[in-house]
Amino acid sequence: MTESSSEAQLAAVRAYASDAMGRPAEAVTAVTPFEDGNRHAVHRVSFRDASDGIRDVVVRVSFGGDASETAQAEREAAVLEHVGGVAAPVLYDFRRTSDWFATPAMCMQFLPGRREDLRTVGLTEIRRLASLVAWVHERPVDGLGESVGARTTIASYAGDRLRAILSTLVWARDPLPETLQERLRSAAGSLAESFAASWDSGETLSLLHGDIAPGNVLWSPGPCLIDWEYTRLGDPADELAYTFDQNALTPSQRRAFWDGYRHGMDSRSRLAPIIERVNWWEPVTLLGSALWWVERWVRRTEGKADPGVPREPDYYFGHVISRIDRLDTLVSPP
Repeated sequence: MTESSSEAQLAAVRAYASDAMGRPAEAVTAVTPFEDGNRHAVHRVSFRDASDGIRDVVVRVSFGGDASETAQAEREAAVLEHVGGVAAPVLYDFRRTSDWFATPAMCMQFLPGRREDLRTVGLTEIRRLASLVAWVHERPVDGLGESVGARTTIASYAGDRLRAILSTLVWARDPLPETLQERLRSAAGSLAESFAASWDSGETLSLLHGDIAPGNVLWSPGPCLIDWEYTRLGDPADELAYTFDQNALTPSQRRAFWDGYRHGMDSRSRLAPIIERVNWWEPVTLLGSALWWVERWVRRTEGKADPGVPREPDYYFGHVISRIDRLDTLVSPP
C-alpha cells in the first residue's frame, strides 16, 4: 500500500466511524491500524463522545466485495446483532457499501482484552469459555433468516461437511510424498465408512461461532469470541471437536471444558449425544485441517499464489506432518 493510499484509507475510516457513531469528524482523535487479516483491514478509532469522554471502536473493512464476500459479511453482522454484548462485541453499524468503501464495512465495540493460547489458561477460564460456547449453541435462531444456512438435521449437515472435506483430497497428490497421500486416503475412507454405518441423529442445528481457535478468544477479563466470519448453523459437536483439536487441549482441560459446557446448557439431556458425536467429529475436523495445510503447501511448492499470507513451504509442511501424525492416532485403518 502506498503512502497516499494509506492516508486515503485512514481518512475514509475516520469519516465512516464518525458517521456510524453520530459524532462530528473533529471528534475523532486517532485512527490506528491493526495488523490486517487475510480478508479485512482493521482499525481502532478513538473519539470524544457527547460527554467529552474518550471512547474506542473497531472499524473493519472487507478487502473483497463480490457476492460471496458480501453474503458472508451480512451473515456475520446478523449474528453479531444476535449475540453481541454477551458472547461477542456489540455491533454499532454495518453497511454493504458506503460513501467511503465499495466493500462491506462494520463498526463495533472495542474490547481492551488480551489474546492467549488456550493451552496456557487455567481450568477456571476454560470452564468459563465452555459455558459461553454452550450459551451460543443454545441461542434461538428463528430471527436470523437463511443467511446462516439451511435448517437441516445434524445427519444432513454432517454428511455435507464430510463430503466437502473429502472433496479436498484432490490436493493429496504429487509432490506430496506417496506415503502421506496414502495415510490421508486411508483416514478418509475410514471416516466415510464410520459415518455410513452409524449416523442417524435427527436433531436440529445450532448456532456456531465457526472458528474457536488461537486469536479468536479475547479475555477482558472474561472470555469473548471475536471474528465471527465463519459463523453458521451446524452440529455443536463439530465446533467442540474443532476447538479441542485446534487448541490442543489437554485431558484435564477437556474435562474442565465439558464441566463448564454442561453448566452452561439449558437442556442437559442433549449433552450425552453431543459427547458421543465429538468422538466422530474430531478426526473429521483434523482431516479437514490437514488437507487445508496440504493445499497451501502444494501451492507454495508449485509456485502458485497462496490465498492467505504466504509463508515458506517448510512452515506449511510442518503443519501437514503434525496433523497427519495426530490423525493416525485417532483413525484406525478401514
